[in-house]
Amino acid sequence: MTQPSTHWNAEVYDRIGTPMRRWAQAVIDDLHLGGDETILDAGCGSGSVTFDLLERLPRGRIYAVDSSPDMISKITQAIEERGITNVIPIRADLTDFKLPEEVDVVFSNAVLHWIPDDNALFGCLLRTAKPGGRFRAQCGGGANIARLMAATHAVEEREPYSRYLGMAEFRKYRTAEEATAAMERAGWTDVRAELFDSPVRFDNTDDAALYLRTIILQRHVAALPPEHQQPFLEAVIAETVRRYGEPFTADYVRLDLWARKP
Repeated sequence: MTQPSTHWNAEVYDRIGTPMRRWAQAVIDDLHLGGDETILDAGCGSGSVTFDLLERLPRGRIYAVDSSPDMISKITQAIEERGITNVIPIRADLTDFKLPEEVDVVFSNAVLHWIPDDNALFGCLLRTAKPGGRFRAQCGGGANIARLMAATHAVEEREPYSRYLGMAEFRKYRTAEEATAAMERAGWTDVRAELFDSPVRFDNTDDAALYLRTIILQRHVAALPPEHQQPFLEAVIAETVRRYGEPFTADYVRLDLWARKP
């Protein structure tokens, strides 16, 4: 079965991407920026995290790269409205792009698990960094959303959803060992990788359904006729609660990554 492409709704993502922004704040804090660095935001999304990063860079510059035209349109509009001159948006695939200059820091939040090609991803990011440049990222890893996806697969097997769904997992949740090996193979040094649990709980079904539709199950939803989309999301929520109890929870596991370019 052909998998539908992922279409990110920048407006909705910007409104409900609170967990991603919270995780990003911890990563930004950990960078201990001096304020004059040049940074790649790899997978900038709608730009909310990019502008959080910019607050730490009064004399710096950010290259904001994302493959989604909707996301790049959103961040470009915000840049123009705010009169910002030191954020440069670029629409490109993270496995194949070039920047006008090498950067001091490669930063990424909640993105790298969407890209399964280790060699292309980590090799391309390495080429953007200066010698001695830092890499700091966080993404899904290990057993990320394993419970949620088990419930999703159970719903996929029911009628009428089984007529349209049954797609293979398209995200790559690396273990710490897998990520370390992949980055070292690409040429990064001083690589460190750690996993931690960070569940996201929802008390409201409507909020949970919107979150699933936009963040986690967008490809599943896109494969369904409109009349089946909301019932499918509600069935996934109900099945998750039936299996694992209330409140409905997205069982996130995060992968923290640190490295340097030799």
